[in-house]
Amino acid sequence: YTTAATVMVDAAAERFFEEQKEGDEENRRCIDSGAEGPMWASVSHGVYISIGASGIHRSLGVKTSFVQSTTMDSWKPLHLRMMELGGNRRFREFLESHGVAST
Repeated sequence: YTTAATVMVDAAAERFFEEQKEGDEENRRCIDSGAEGPMWASVSHGVYISIGASGIHRSLGVKTSFVQSTTMDSWKPLHLRMMELGGNRRFREFLESHGVAST
């Protein structure tokens, strides 16, 4: 028996996110605030974000930033692939290559 409060991401997605954070230390911090241990992601941008940043991203609307929890939501294979191709380091490097300064 499970309730909404106990539903977790599937085991494959859980392993995926552990590997992403182990494989790149930049994924262990929120891309926006630098807070440690982000448990949310902007699938649209392929980045890891804190709960505070997730609220801001959600307020932008799903067409701008589609946000999901890395621990509570179900993930589609396409969305996992978007996160695999993204990551905080790649996003930061992309911005820097286009002259957008990081904070």
